[in-house]
Amino acid sequence: MLSFDFGDKNSYTDFGILISKRPSIPSAKRRVDFYNIPGRSGTLKYDENTYEDITITLECSLRSTDLLSEIDKIKYWLFSSAESELIFSFQKDKKYIAQVVNSIDIKQVYKYLGYFPIIFSCHPFKYHSDDNILIPYASPFTFKNTGTLPSEPIITIYGSGLIKLKVNDEVIELHDVDGIIELDSELMECYSPTELRNGSMYGEFPLFRTGDNKISWEGTVSNIYIKPNFRSL
Repeated sequence: MLSFDFGDKNSYTDFGILISKRPSIPSAKRRVDFYNIPGRSGTLKYDENTYEDITITLECSLRSTDLLSEIDKIKYWLFSSAESELIFSFQKDKKYIAQVVNSIDIKQVYKYLGYFPIIFSCHPFKYHSDDNILIPYASPFTFKNTGTLPSEPIITIYGSGLIKLKVNDEVIELHDVDGIIELDSELMECYSPTELRNGSMYGEFPLFRTGDNKISWEGTVSNIYIKPNFRSL
């Protein structure tokens, strides 16, 4: 029995939806531009080191005594969830960041049975669904990126004053910390719970390379919480 979680609900337990067959999940296409240069053999390649979104299509079935009423509830769930985490029952340790992009039209086969497709547009990567790290009060601390690509973490630091955070060989200075400050490497933003703090950060937003990573710090720090966003293609 195949199902999926999306928008904090499960397709089967909340709506009776089953995936009719295991979907084909493509790998993301690398974004590379090719240029023809007059007088030069071959092409000049510019690799942006980025990837295109992927599309996942689910063939779904629904059994209900009132198909039309149920499909209205399903449409509301899928569309109101906007961009949310998508987790399949056959791969519960991975998640996609996805959004429904097709209209939901049910094909009634029998009186109480209908079929319909759901098409998700997803970010290029699959993320580990449970990868939060609470760093013990010890510096330095080493951990492993278990994904196959460098990851863009969210690092939450509890402390005060001037904090120097070192991730592998990169040093980030955080000035005038007053309680909580966060570094979001995907959005490339530094903020506190109430305001942007980009002007308080000096250095590059950290990446976690594949394999072992070391993090250390100087200054008044009571705790560090990391959402590492380990990912693979």
